Amino acid sequence: MIVLENDCEIAPCLVEDLIADSAQEAILAARSLGATRWASLARGWSVAYLFGRLESIFASGEEPVGAFTRALDDLAEFFSFAAKSGFAALGQEAGNDFDPPNNFGSVEGVTGDHYGRLFKEFSSSSYWDEPARLLSLRLTRNEVDLDSLKDKEVLDAGCGGGRYTVAWRLLGAKRAVGIDVSRIGVEDARRRVAEAGISGVEFEEGSVLELPFRDESFDIVFSNGVLHHTVDWKAGIAELVRVLRKGGLGWLYLIEKPGGLFWDSIEILRVIMKDERRDVARGALQVLGIPANRIFYMLDHVLVPINIRLTPEEIEDCLAESGATSIRRLTRGADFDRIERIYQNDPYADLKYGVGENRFVFSKD
Repeated sequence: MIVLENDCEIAPCLVEDLIADSAQEAILAARSLGATRWASLARGWSVAYLFGRLESIFASGEEPVGAFTRALDDLAEFFSFAAKSGFAALGQEAGNDFDPPNNFGSVEGVTGDHYGRLFKEFSSSSYWDEPARLLSLRLTRNEVDLDSLKDKEVLDAGCGGGRYTVAWRLLGAKRAVGIDVSRIGVEDARRRVAEAGISGVEFEEGSVLELPFRDESFDIVFSNGVLHHTVDWKAGIAELVRVLRKGGLGWLYLIEKPGGLFWDSIEILRVIMKDERRDVARGALQVLGIPANRIFYMLDHVLVPINIRLTPEEIEDCLAESGATSIRRLTRGADFDRIERIYQNDPYADLKYGVGENRFVFSKD
């Protein structure tokens, strides 16, 4: 073993996997750069590089494991050249503002700050138009009825910058409430909604693990990619079911296991980037001209403290134990969703995407 035990906990693909040797070499080469600002930027650029290479490999239809192994080898070669040539020595020491949190409050604080700053950079188009379109498509492709929204009250649990809270209102919900631990995100969401003059949308600062609402307060509860970043995802599910009204609709998205090369690549980047400053990582991608919504997509899971992947069975069992009924795992998504690529019989889909996104709908009796 040539990497740390903690690295293998973050990225299980570093042990007994077809890409393990190349992944370990890339990580060691990244660390050989040292701690200068240039080295941090170079590690940040590796995020854009691996995302881009993997997407090209997936689109090509070629056998993905060998191709991704070559991409990791190329990355290791780049880092090694930078270390030997002297490029890595450029710039002052970068420092580190990403110390691993060791208590509940700091996990929430780091996570909230990470997402709040990412969402704040979104353009108006990315904030207003994209979420409503994606939500509508994901619902209709899975035959979830949108016609009866006009009398519904919706909770967006873990709303981030409030994009999907607003999306539910734009799709016709009577009232949409977003709650999130990120003060930055909540304040930005309130500002955007006020400037747009949209009524029927509210935002609160608070935890999805202890929702400040009475039992059966909402017709629809929506939690989209949130609980896998918390210290107790099961408690979060129980809270969603608690505040859902009988006969209501629940929506839950949690990241998947197995996740194929897609999640292998992200977890390799989590190891490479685990000691980097978040502002430098964002800046490294901004200087490349990458738009804010794309930067969010790349850094979403890379720089967050907790990133738990779950099997469909684990999630379904927890929903049932929490009192959810009519539990259904969705098999369709937007065109770029991994679950949709599986549905469309993409070549090597299991190697690329594993089981695809864990999106569930459920109700309550």
